[in-house]
Amino acid sequence: MLLTERFHSIQGEGKYIGIPMYFIRTNRCNLRCKWCDSTYTFSGGEEVPLSDLISDIKSISEDWICFTGGEPMLQREAIEFMEECTSIGKNVLLETGGSLNLAKVVQIKGTYIDMDIKTPSSGEQGSLYKENLTLLRENDYVKFVISDETDYNYALSFIKQWESKVEILLQPSWGTELKWLVEKVLEDKLNVRVLPQLHKILWGTRRGV
Repeated sequence: MLLTERFHSIQGEGKYIGIPMYFIRTNRCNLRCKWCDSTYTFSGGEEVPLSDLISDIKSISEDWICFTGGEPMLQREAIEFMEECTSIGKNVLLETGGSLNLAKVVQIKGTYIDMDIKTPSSGEQGSLYKENLTLLRENDYVKFVISDETDYNYALSFIKQWESKVEILLQPSWGTELKWLVEKVLEDKLNVRVLPQLHKILWGTRRGV
């Protein structure tokens, strides 16, 4: 597995925000979102044998593993890694850009999916592997990162056309006013959750948190 970093923290965004987790951040991504805060994962990294990684995970106290990136689904051992983690009783939260097929992931009990639907400000709005929308389970969720009115209207149109069976989150991009987004959601009576990036509120934009 090609990794950028491993660290203990709390889940800073999404449906499972606030839960202590052990983060496995992989290298490589097939997308280039304009507001990406993990561009350091685009190159370099440390090759870690899967057996060493699982041994490390067996020693930690956290019940949750956040498998993130980059795009973790690009890793050749991604499925095996999640299977190994869940077999020893860990929950795995997969953070994915949504552009790759998740059919094998949803077969693994103990996995939870945080899937982006890319908005126009990302520059990657056409990247969604649409079949994933039919695969998601009750405990999975989708997330729209909102930078401006154009992003919000894109998310609004998407939500109105999609009969979602999963929870929908709107997250302001770092630097976008949270109050503005909350007021837009209330005005339009959307059945969504608005959540900030908690880890950045606590520690800023530094790595390893």
